Amino acid sequence: MKAIKLILYVVAGLVVLLVLAVAIFAMTFNPNRYKGQVESLVKEATGRTLKLRGDLEVAFWPSLGAKVAGVSLSERGSDRDFVALDSAHVSVAVLPLLHGAVVVDGIRLSGLKANVVKNKDGTFNFSDLLQAPAKEKPAEKKAAPAKGGGGAPVAFDIAGIHIDRSAVSYHDLASGQEIALSDVGLDTGRIAERAEGKLSLKAAAKGKNPDLDLKLDVRGDYQFDLPAHAFGVSKLEAALSGAAAGVRNLAVTVKGDVSANPDKNEYHVKGLALDAKGALPAQAFDAALAAGQVDFAADKLAVPALTANVALTGEGVPQKSLKLPITGSVRADLAKQTMNAELSTKLDESTIQAKLGLAKFTPPSYLFDVNIDRLNVDRYFPPEKETKSSPQAPAGGGKAAEDTPVDLSALKDLNANGRLEVGALQVRGLKLASVKALVKAAGGRLEVAPHSANLYEGSVAGAISAQADGRVAVKENLSGIAIGPLLRDFAQKDILEGKGNVALDVAAAGKTVNGMKKSLGGTARVQLRNGAIKGINIAEVLRKAKSALGSEEAAANAPKETDFSEMSASFVIRNGVAHNEDLDVKAPLFRIGGKGDIDIGNSTIDYVTKASVVATAKGQGGADLSDLAGVTVPVRLSGPFSDLKYKVDYSAVARDVAKTKIGEKLREKLGGKPAEGQGGSNLEQKLKGLFGR
Repeated sequence: MKAIKLILYVVAGLVVLLVLAVAIFAMTFNPNRYKGQVESLVKEATGRTLKLRGDLEVAFWPSLGAKVAGVSLSERGSDRDFVALDSAHVSVAVLPLLHGAVVVDGIRLSGLKANVVKNKDGTFNFSDLLQAPAKEKPAEKKAAPAKGGGGAPVAFDIAGIHIDRSAVSYHDLASGQEIALSDVGLDTGRIAERAEGKLSLKAAAKGKNPDLDLKLDVRGDYQFDLPAHAFGVSKLEAALSGAAAGVRNLAVTVKGDVSANPDKNEYHVKGLALDAKGALPAQAFDAALAAGQVDFAADKLAVPALTANVALTGEGVPQKSLKLPITGSVRADLAKQTMNAELSTKLDESTIQAKLGLAKFTPPSYLFDVNIDRLNVDRYFPPEKETKSSPQAPAGGGKAAEDTPVDLSALKDLNANGRLEVGALQVRGLKLASVKALVKAAGGRLEVAPHSANLYEGSVAGAISAQADGRVAVKENLSGIAIGPLLRDFAQKDILEGKGNVALDVAAAGKTVNGMKKSLGGTARVQLRNGAIKGINIAEVLRKAKSALGSEEAAANAPKETDFSEMSASFVIRNGVAHNEDLDVKAPLFRIGGKGDIDIGNSTIDYVTKASVVATAKGQGGADLSDLAGVTVPVRLSGPFSDLKYKVDYSAVARDVAKTKIGEKLREKLGGKPAEGQGGSNLEQKLKGLFGR
């Protein structure tokens, strides 16, 4: 018994001595005397300069901890700082260490500054710190302790982490990208193998390439389950504000519940709600997106159902305001670099169904299949009103239209393949139905081919191509078209009636609209039946000449149009000028031929038609003109498209009329016979009056 007591006394005495020794050591130990040795060891091991400017403080009881201040570590072989901090404090409870547990009272960092640089060769300015020591070989690395080998894993428990007044900068020397985080603040609750807590993260970010100036604020409740390799953040609220990539007054908020299993590369978001507002140079946007479930894995992304509302306002927006409600789903295969989305939206009277996708992420290759029941483009982009133009200016455009730029450079990197269908379409006054088009863009070339549509009692089919260098080609075949309503709707011109075919095969190149017009080349052909030329009634003019004898009454209030049964003409187009030599118009009373130029580049015309009276029965609502058989009426059309003038060659008409029986009677009535070889000036003046010009 005495022996046991003696042993207990000895043990107690040893414990007291040990405690006294530790206390004396803690009170007398001064770690600052070793700062020089530590700095030298770091220099020798890393080639970097470690500076310990502040005092080092060490505590042994009841927590084992250390506090440092004024610490910096330089770049390798340089005096420039890689990382620095004003102060850091970490303490660990001593007693739990005896049971294999690390209980950290807290980690506090203040004034942390880190400069991260990515070199042109892809390495970082800290890559050397991650390399294994030169003496260590892979085969010499210690194996992890086997399960059941007696070594239990060390448990850890951190009461919380607090970081304030910190900054991190990043510079990519290859791309020139720069990002600087400042005012970084992080606060967490307890972090352990199984723990819950609150998270708060704040930071300001500025950058170049792209330019950005943002503030970030993230809050939420987190959950850790490290044995299950899972964690989550519930009631997540993230806010982003500032400017980025040309967007001003940016305000983005994200809410939802996030869960993750990094081992399985599985991430899930429930109740996602995203709101974004911002201003572009000419527009402002306000968008809201919601998704009940978002599933993200290492190679998969799925959003089974989403809803969104997008609003655009500003000068560059059709009608200065545009709202789109969107519903749909999104799926992606990240391993194959493919994505597909099925979306639907309502735009005013238009219902739009779209299947959008990516066949490849890098470089992006787009896929689309869009179906629209009806779309009135003029409602959002109304055609410009026509104004009087000079001979050098395009009709309806004035000088501003001459200088309208044409920039197709966006086609250079565009890769797309898709289909477009529109049930009813109106664009620049044209009304089309059952529009179908296949679209392909690759290698700097865009093709809308084949495409087809129904319009104006007929149909159109053809191909359009455009290239990034400014070249455009158009091939169109219009069949069974009612030309009158087409011209009235598209060109606001009521100059021609008839039904038939129009073929167009043209190409142009240029950097402006007017430049493209002046470079236009190709061919065109028109074939019409049972129509009329508006603005002049050649039959009426000739009947007036005949009625001048008083032998019959001229038709009263005859329409100012020239009927025809057939019309055909072909054009060769070079440098924006369409030349015609074979105009052929057949009517019951006469035939019309013609030739001349239509200068598309300068929006002018210089064309001569010749109407010849044929011996036939009466037509176009009046008596026959057989008495004038052989008479030809030359008419010259000239001037800008917006103000066409026509001039009759009265001398030629007078000479022809003079050779007819009516001409003989007319000369007698006018009193006198013209000189040999002349049509007669009196007859010519009389004809001018008859034509009303």
